Amino acid sequence: MLRAIFGGTFDPIHCGHLNAAKALVEELNYVTIHLMPNAVPPHRPQPRANGAHRLAMIECAIRSHAHMCAEPFELNQDGPSYTAKTLAAMREHYPNDTLAFIMGMDSLLTFDQWFDWQSILACAHLVVLPRPGYQLRTANSTVTQLLHDRQVSSPDELYQDSSGRIYIANTTLTDVSSTAVRDALASGDSAEIPSQVMTYIRHHGLYSSPL
Repeated sequence: MLRAIFGGTFDPIHCGHLNAAKALVEELNYVTIHLMPNAVPPHRPQPRANGAHRLAMIECAIRSHAHMCAEPFELNQDGPSYTAKTLAAMREHYPNDTLAFIMGMDSLLTFDQWFDWQSILACAHLVVLPRPGYQLRTANSTVTQLLHDRQVSSPDELYQDSSGRIYIANTTLTDVSSTAVRDALASGDSAEIPSQVMTYIRHHGLYSSPL
């Protein structure tokens, strides 16, 4: 089985996240997607909602999706959430499965700046989501060489090695900003929020005012 780790703040989970996950379920064979909220993201502002709320919103959003699960791993750890450490631990937890880490094209273009990025490739494949405004041709020399050495053209090739391959997904370009979603929620707009998640947000009074 392929276990694909979809990390992020999910503050809150929105239709951009959910549509990407659903598209990957269709594109990648025999996959379970673990949607994993960060506890303490090391390089970005801290989430508005606490970890318990963000995990619960994911559970609401994926209730009818059998190939997705809400992953609490990083919420149960102390300190900043580093992908390399998370994937090493999950490799031990799922020794018989193939791991993949889902990232956006924007993240791939700066991947060589990530903490211990070589260890990430030693533990998992990368599955990259296209993003508006980000092109492979703008990658630096290190990332360009990684793509030359490791990129595969078919998701089936992810099952031929245990880790280290890079697959650019064929998902639809999405341009949904979590910041814009939170601002919209503060003004009463719920267009980008799954209905079950919106019910949870209203019940708990989350994102009722902008920062």
